[in-house]
Amino acid sequence: MRAEYKVPGGKLLVCEVSVEKGVVKRIRITGDFFMHPEEAIDELEKRLTGVSTGEAESRLLGFFEERNPQLFGVSPQDFARVLRLALESGEPT
Repeated sequence: MRAEYKVPGGKLLVCEVSVEKGVVKRIRITGDFFMHPEEAIDELEKRLTGVSTGEAESRLLGFFEERNPQLFGVSPQDFARVLRLALESGEPT
């Protein structure tokens, strides 16, 4: 499943997610945003892999609260929104 979200006045977020039996099997979050440290996006994707779709958004927001990476042009809520859109899209990746 795939979704894009253009943050008003900000950056583009793209989320591609594969789900099997209600569990995130693979996730990739890309776009023209900036996150520091850069490896935090990889850590976020790893934390979401293996999580139930119902728990994914709260796990994502918890990551930002715990890890607190610097974001430029996007917010944790923008990440949650693009994830939600991807999970609701039903479009195969």
